[in-house]
Formats: sequence, structure tokens, C-alpha cells
Amino acid sequence: MVFRLYAWPSRIALTGIMILGFLLASWAALRPWIAQRALSRGSSDQATRGALALDPGNDRIQTSLATLYHYSLLLRDYPAALAAYRAALRNNPLDSVSWLHLGKLYADLDQARESDQAFALAVRLGPSNAALLWEIAIAHLDEGRVTEAIAVLTRFLAVSPPNNATRGYELAHRLASPDEVIGKMIAPDVDHYTHYTNYLLDRHLGDQALAVWDLLNQMAARTREPIDPHLQLRVVDLLMATGRLDQAYQLWTTLTTRIQPDAAPTASNLASNGDFERKETVGRGFDWRIGGAPGVAWTFDPDRAYTGRRSLRLTFVKSRADFLNISQLIPVQPHSMYALQAYIKTDGLAGSKGITIEAIDSAEGALAETDPVGETRDWSPVTVTFRTSDTARTITLRVHGEPPPPYLPPLSGSAWIDNVSLTKVE
Repeated sequence: MVFRLYAWPSRIALTGIMILGFLLASWAALRPWIAQRALSRGSSDQATRGALALDPGNDRIQTSLATLYHYSLLLRDYPAALAAYRAALRNNPLDSVSWLHLGKLYADLDQARESDQAFALAVRLGPSNAALLWEIAIAHLDEGRVTEAIAVLTRFLAVSPPNNATRGYELAHRLASPDEVIGKMIAPDVDHYTHYTNYLLDRHLGDQALAVWDLLNQMAARTREPIDPHLQLRVVDLLMATGRLDQAYQLWTTLTTRIQPDAAPTASNLASNGDFERKETVGRGFDWRIGGAPGVAWTFDPDRAYTGRRSLRLTFVKSRADFLNISQLIPVQPHSMYALQAYIKTDGLAGSKGITIEAIDSAEGALAETDPVGETRDWSPVTVTFRTSDTARTITLRVHGEPPPPYLPPLSGSAWIDNVSLTKVE
């Protein structure tokens, strides 16, 4: 059936109705945008109320008005803020941030029970919102409620990314004892134990770091999760610094075997990284500690090696330094015979005895040194045997470059060292 409108007035009426409907629909669509634009022009209560009049159901504008009356020094009006928070939450009862601010307002009004209820709802609705949890913990502290603050802070530490956890650790240390932080506030998993151990090491809290390290080791053994190698190196250094050499060496051997088996200490070669193939652990643990001196520089040389891909190169430029700045600590057994061997190459080391490798006992002094290699020599093996003292637990292997005597010119030239090994022979 087809209706035809022949009368001119009917056509005008229909067109008017269509235009009116379009305008109403456009207003409904544009009203929230216009309200937000009005709100963005100013933060006064008049601007906010104007925006709210344009879009009375907008909970974001209600919240803006509430926070304005809650926190503004000039416009502070707690009853008006309370009414606005409640209106916003009627529109959106799942807004955890509004519950947070409502809880703070109740606290300002000395309504502790209502404040706790609002905070509890905020936590329930935003259990993984680290920023929200932090605000609630601080709000509890502002009220002097330490127990409640610790409970929320524990949640915060469990969900915080590593770059945000530090402030939580700092606050935890102010509110609880070290044992309580470790036992109750740090989430018991490999990731959290790792971050917390690094935090403690950064602040030179070695005993606490080792306590967490023990828990981390136990956890990783159960879950078979890997432990960050960088953290393991830090723990090796800590164990060495605190005299726990057996633990340090056990961890070092396990770690370096995993990183690069050929460079790890073994029964056939107790020296770590004796061929200088591994760079990432130099200066750490039981690896080489390498430093320069006036007129002496070092580098790993990829173009010359007795075996493998590289060797250690020393470059002397008009040097008179008594060079002793390359060394390595090695655990040994007392009153035992060891053989030390290395390969040394030199170029132009005139006027000096040359380069030697020494075995040093911290209590007894020098135990042995290889024959010096100077002048210009191709790869030359140097070997020496020695016996450790009755009380020795460790020795230090040390590269020694003697300076020329005062009546000769300063030393220039180069030396390369490779394939350093230490073996127990008796």
C-alpha cells in the first residue's frame, strides 16, 4: 500500500518532524562532547556545574566536581563533595578510583567505618591497580593505622612492576622489621625474590640479601625456574666479600659452567677463564680482575691467540709502572703441590725483564713465579710448580710486568697472555 501526500501543508509538517528528530538525535550524540569541552575550559565549580547540566548522567564530570569540592583549598565543601561522589558511584559503582577518594573523604570526616568500607571496595574492584593500592596504603598511614597500611602495601608489592616496587620496599622497611618484610610482605616467587634481593644489594644490606637468596634458591629448586645470572654474580661477590668462599666458589662454578663450560674452573684447570674467551664475568667473582696503570693499557685481542679466538694484550707506552693489576683468586688445598702454566708472546719489551705469572699466598707472600718473557718472542710456554702453605685456602694468580731500571728508557711495547692454567699435581 502506498501513501501519497498531495497536500503541501502535509509535506511541510513531515519535513519539520524529520528535521526536529535529526536535531534531537544530534544533540543527544554531541551533548557529552560539548559537556567535556565545557569542562576542559576551566576547573572552577561553575564550569564543572555547567558541564554537568549539559550531561547530568556523566559520572566523570560528577567525579571532577566531587574532587574539586574535596581537595580545593578555595572551594572545599565536604558535604557537596560527598553528594557528588555518591552521585558518580550511583552511575558507575565499579569505579575503584571514586571509591578510593570517597574513602579519603570519609577519613577527613572522621568516619572510620565508612572509610574502611570504601577502601575495601576500592581494593576489591582494583586488586591489580598498583597506583590505587599505594594511595590507600598512604591514606591508612595518614590516619595512623599501620596494620592496615602494611596489609595494603603487601598487596601493592605483589602486583607492582619492578620499576615501581622500590618505593614499596622503602616504605616496608620503615613499617616492619626485616624478618617481617621477608616473611610476610614479599610475594614468595622467583621474580619477587629476585627484585627484592637486588634492592637489598643496592643498599648494601648483605645479611638480609643472603636471607632472601636462600629462599630464592629453595623456590627455584622446587619450580625449576632459572635465576637471573646477573644476580648470581652479585651474590658470588657478596659471599666472597663476607668470607664465605666455599659457598661462593660452588655458586661460581655452577654459574660459569652454564654460561660457558670451556671457561669454567675444573679439576684439570682451576683457573677461571684462563683463555680469556669470556668477557661478561671479567671483574666479577673468581674471574680476572683487570686494571690499568700509568702508561699501561689492556684489551682483549681478537687477532692474536695461542688457541681460541682471543688473548689478553698489554700495551706499554713509556711506562715505568711496576704493573701488578691483573689477578685472579683461586681456592686451593693446604700443603699441596700445584703446577702453573701460561703462554706469553711479546713485541719490543726492551729494557725490562719482561712478563711473569706469579702465585701469591695472602699470608706467606709470593710462592712462585714463571720465568720472565721480554724483548720480542713468539708464543712461549712458561711453567712453575709450588707447594701451598699449611693454612692456605686460596692463592692469587697475578700478572707482573717489571719496570726497566732507572738508567734505561721507559718501557714500550706489547705482551699477549693466553691459556693460563693451574692444576693440582699432588
